[in-house]
Amino acid sequence: MEVVLTIAVPSYNMEAHLPKNLPTYCSPRLAGRLEVLVLDNASQDRTGEIADGFAARYPETFRVLHRQSRGYGGSINQALAEARGKYFRIVDADDWVDTAALEGLVERLETCGADVVQTNYRRVVMGTGEERPTRFSGVEYGRIYTDFATCRGNVPCIHSVTYRTGLLRACGFSMQDGIFFVDEEYVILPFLQVKSLVYYDLDLYRYLVGNPTQSTSPANRARYAGHREQVVRRLLEAWSTGQAVGPARDYFFFRVAQAAGDHLTTLYLYLPDRREGLRRGLAWEAAVKDQAPDVYRAIWKKGFLLRLLCRGHVSLPTYERLKRVLLHK
Repeated sequence: MEVVLTIAVPSYNMEAHLPKNLPTYCSPRLAGRLEVLVLDNASQDRTGEIADGFAARYPETFRVLHRQSRGYGGSINQALAEARGKYFRIVDADDWVDTAALEGLVERLETCGADVVQTNYRRVVMGTGEERPTRFSGVEYGRIYTDFATCRGNVPCIHSVTYRTGLLRACGFSMQDGIFFVDEEYVILPFLQVKSLVYYDLDLYRYLVGNPTQSTSPANRARYAGHREQVVRRLLEAWSTGQAVGPARDYFFFRVAQAAGDHLTTLYLYLPDRREGLRRGLAWEAAVKDQAPDVYRAIWKKGFLLRLLCRGHVSLPTYERLKRVLLHK
């Protein structure tokens, strides 16, 4: 039986979450068609033991890779190298999937040939369990798209995207190791060679939000701003060196400009020391202008406004309220 889908579950000290995550793959209908690679990234708790227990009970589904490094990117690189599935996706260890939707996805992937598959997901609020569905707008589910205009309003993210494994290998995809925010590489860089896309109406992923230890929390966005810059510089290099040549070229530019502009928000408004934020923000604008002038032209107005807010010591909550007002308009 062909393995249709490989799911990588990178895990570091996740003993509290794996008992929620791993059972969602244990459907008899998925046995032999689904491969789950649990990456035990030098955990110091019972992560490895819990994963080994599932592999012992469900050897046709689970494999555990015990690693000596904590690096997230390196673990995904190893999972991709060892994946046997026709398609590949990531599920973070503190998240999980809906089993029925996963069964539906695997059935569709058996006959699918698209490079990218997008599925719905739900945000689950930590503490309350409230679920907030995220669905795609303006798309025809099940249709194979060979243009990427729909992606601008339905931006692929780690919670929604599944890739054809052969595509990732053909484009030599890899993630930087030892830093946060490399999921941005995962959802943007493959589009250098993506040629087709399909949306399926399946509420697959459950994304746990509200965890203060997540890299996307305001405190960690500020603390690890240098990591984000390292990631965005890689995206800028791919654009400025002309690597984007396929039908997704315009979409790739859109995502790179979006990332470069979002990093300005981190520097100007998330850093607690506004003087440092102003200094680093100006340096980042200069770096983008030097490396990718067309990207700079797309973000300079945002930079100008953010500088004013930074100099005016506008708080992050006030900025978020202003954004909501403008978006409602």
